[in-house]
Formats: sequence, C-alpha cells, structure tokens
Amino acid sequence: MQARGAPMVPELPAESSLRSCASTASMKVKNVKKLSLTKGHFPRLAECAHFHYENVDFGSVQLSLSEDQNDLTHNGLNSKESVYLVQICCQGRKWTVRRSYEEFRVLDKHLHLCIYDRRFSQLPELPRLDSLKDKPETLSQMLTAYISRLSAIADNKINCGPALTWMEVDNKGNHLLVHDESSINVPAVAAAHVIKRYIAQAADELSFEVGDIVSVIDMPPKEDTGWWRGKHGFQVGFFPSECVELISEKIPSNVTNSLRYGLLLAGSIDLKVLLFSFSVVSKKHGKLITFLRTFMKSRPTKQKLKQRGILKERVFGCDLGEHLLNSGHDVPQVIRSCTEFIEKHGVVDGIYRLSGISSNIQKLRHEFDSEHVPDLTKDNYVQDIHSVGSLCKLYFRELPNPLLTYQLYEKFSDAVSAATDEERLVKVHDVIQQLPPPHYRTLEFLMRHLSRMGTYCAVTNMHCKNLAIVWAPNLLRSKQIESACFSGTSAFMEVRVQSVVVEFILNHVDSPVGNLFSFFNMGKSSATAKPKLHRHPSEPNEMKTTPLPGTASTLLLISTCIYYKS
Repeated sequence: MQARGAPMVPELPAESSLRSCASTASMKVKNVKKLSLTKGHFPRLAECAHFHYENVDFGSVQLSLSEDQNDLTHNGLNSKESVYLVQICCQGRKWTVRRSYEEFRVLDKHLHLCIYDRRFSQLPELPRLDSLKDKPETLSQMLTAYISRLSAIADNKINCGPALTWMEVDNKGNHLLVHDESSINVPAVAAAHVIKRYIAQAADELSFEVGDIVSVIDMPPKEDTGWWRGKHGFQVGFFPSECVELISEKIPSNVTNSLRYGLLLAGSIDLKVLLFSFSVVSKKHGKLITFLRTFMKSRPTKQKLKQRGILKERVFGCDLGEHLLNSGHDVPQVIRSCTEFIEKHGVVDGIYRLSGISSNIQKLRHEFDSEHVPDLTKDNYVQDIHSVGSLCKLYFRELPNPLLTYQLYEKFSDAVSAATDEERLVKVHDVIQQLPPPHYRTLEFLMRHLSRMGTYCAVTNMHCKNLAIVWAPNLLRSKQIESACFSGTSAFMEVRVQSVVVEFILNHVDSPVGNLFSFFNMGKSSATAKPKLHRHPSEPNEMKTTPLPGTASTLLLISTCIYYKS
C-alpha cells in the first residue's frame, strides 16, 4: 500500500546485498525473472477512510533530514516534484522515506487536526510552496527546524493513522512496508502448502513448518533452479521448491486448519463456501491468487456501502477524533443533542446521579448508532430524563481513549497535587493544552454544560463536587490500573484522583489563569454561549437552599462500587 499521496521510495539495497553474500545466491537468482509491478490491486491510502489506532505503544519517534539530499533531482521550487529524504528512527530501527514539501504540509494538517494544538506543539504552519519561490535554503532550514521540534514531542499520543503512515510506522513501532516496490507487495502467482520443514540457512531465506501456507512470487522451472521466492507472513525470501506443493483444486486435509484462519480474514464467510469457490477457481484458472484478486477488486467502495445503508459509522465505542473527522462535527452530535435537551428539561433532582430505564437507554443508543438523531421530546424520554443523562455518560465511558486521555493521566494527577491553587491552575491549564483538538473541544463543551447545571444545585442537589464524582470515572482513567485489574483501595484512590481533577477543572471553567483568561477561552476553540435553563414542570417554584447532607461522600462511595463492579 502506498503512503497518502507519497511518491514511491527506491527500495534500499539491503535485500540485494544480503542475497549476494549468501552461498546459494547465484543459484537462487540466476533464473528468477523480475516481475513487473502490477498496480491497482489494492486501494491507496488516500482512498481509505481516515482512522485512528485504539492502542499505540512505540515510545518515541525521531526524524531528521538525510544527508544524502544532493542525490535527489529537483526541478526547481516551482515544481511540486521537489522531494526530501527523511530518516525515521523508532525503537532502535532506522529507515528512510521520501516526501515532497506538499506532503509535509499534509502531515502538518493531520497532526494539528487530530493530535496537537499548535499552541502546545509550537510547530510553525508550513506556508504554501508558491510563497517560497527562489528560496531553497529557507525551505530546507524551515523543514529541518520543523522535524527537529516534532521529534521532541512525537510519542504515544500520535494515534492518527495517516500521520503514522507518513512516517511508515505502525502503532507498535514496526516499519510499515507501504511502497509498491517493496517485495511484500509484489503480487503472488500461486499459493503453496509446506510438505517439508525447512530452516533458513541464509538471511534471505524463509523458514517454515509443515502445513504452513506460502505465497509464491517467482516460480522458475525446476530444471533451471531448485529455488523459488515467496512470502510467508510478513517475510519475503527464497526457499527450496521441493519443500512445498502448489495448491490446486484439491486442498489437503493437513492444511485445512491453517486455511481456516487465513481465509476467514477476508470476511465473515462460511469456510465451506470459500473452499468450494477455491475448487471452482482452481479448475478454471489453476491459481489460487486469481480468486483472491477477484474478491478484493470486486468489493464495493466504502461510499457505496454507506449509500446502500450497509456500512454505518460507529458512534459509541469509536475513537473521538476519528468519529468527529468522519462526521464533520466539532463535538459529538449525541452529546450536543442530549445536553441541550437536559438543559431544557433536565433540571430535576439527581440529574446525572440517577440512572434511567435500561430499555430507553438502549433505544437511544441504537438510534444514534444508526446515524439518526432521535426525537428526545417524546413522552417516554421527557418522563425518563435520567435515561438521556445516562446515555451521555455511557458515550464517554465507551471511548477507546478517554476524554482526558490515558497518556495524560499521570500529568493531571501531578498537576492537582501542586502546593498552591495558583500553581495548580497553571499546571492543569498546561496539561489541558496538550489534549488533542477533538478532545479539547469536547471537554470545553462538556465542562461548560456541567458548570451551567451546577448553578441549579439548589434544585438538583448536584453541585460541582457531586457532578465531578459521578462524571470523573467516565472522563479520566489509568490504563495501568485498568490492565492490572486493581480493586479495593487502589480503585478507590483512583476514583478519588479522578474526581479531584474533574472537580478542579469544573470549578475553574472561567477562572483567570495568571494573565490568561481561563482554561478554555484562549482561542483554541470558540466559546459556547449560555442557553437559558428551564426547570422541569414537576419541580416546585420555590428554590431549595440546602443540599442534602453527606451527598458528596455517599456519591464517592457509590460511584466507586458501581463503576468497578461493572
């Protein structure tokens, strides 16, 4: 697969050098004919949906401009063919990618759309190429400074698929083979199953066990050479042809189990149907790859699937940045709709603390997941306002990466542990600025909503402390504590940290931070106007002035028990 809009990178000579030093090299390559690269079998990255990885763990990435820039051919700054060699270093491995200036601008767009606010990243916005005419030195200096700063901040917060693919790194720090020239992307001409175990004797050979499946790339006649070339997993190399047997119309029983997993990756299709299809294709064409290519090329596009109503964008359980980018909204529609409804009809006792009817919650969830905005003014929702509040908390609870993000949990915890209020304000403010833009916008929207609801605590008995306690486990979580399945004291302490952080943010939504205005009205996103709140018809006209005694401590205990029990 080719990187988004990227020119192709010449394959590094490592593979050929390794092959030349092996003792059997001349035998292997003597009669292996170079295949022309067939394009169009798989969609380019630019044609795929924008996506975010749910889990990222590669530590850090270092980028630098290669010293071999003079080897490239430049057609002048007016040409968009000007390219740069960028060296990527991740987890001790290095590789080089070839990127044009316009692709640098694409990377900058993705980084600041999904990952960083420019105020935190301090990365300059790259100007258009036509504004830098006849200034090649300025361009190189600017890009050098850009990737130097990016290297200083690039870490596990980068979960944007196109941004990582630009660097040819996956979510685990492995080098992605995304070029059409890469051997792994050369189309196979046949499929074979292993009948004889083989252990690689050189760096360019494959090892496999009996029953494994191998995709054959080069298959010269056995009278010319006994070596074939193929793919096994993500490895490409040579192997003795006598160790494999081509898969024809009859699939041996000893590879049925191996096929079961690989074939079902193509989709949720019954194994018997696939085996029957292979039999038919093998009789007609004699090559398994024909069927696979036909299957891949015949798949309808994502846009056509959406138009037919077959494919629907996820709402619940989808990465926040990915969902907002695909939906085109600034904040999730489910949150906007529900909070606006609650501000009109939800000023009732125990809002967000009491749970709604489970069937109503599931109905609402299903409608939002079906890309429909339900009519919340129906009597069953107006009479069960708590189901709407429960749905809001459910949305945040099911985010793969919480609103305040796993990556910033320790920083938030350290920030609220500062000695003075002024120091806490500055530190929490700095951490909030590190949130990805989609998370920042949604946090601002939610905090302003909860702040408005907190002003009606005399009616709802839900002042800011109580709201923070019931909301905190849905907004801030520790991946380490979750993965270790801590319970008891550890779980209680985590909820306590969560509630302190959320309460502090909630209490200082509009508080000045040093010579700054507040956490949120600094131009990172637009301020949200205050709509008028309406008391629920069932509430009395006279306002209660004293909250229920012991509500905060009771809520903290209940929240801990319920959250970790579920």
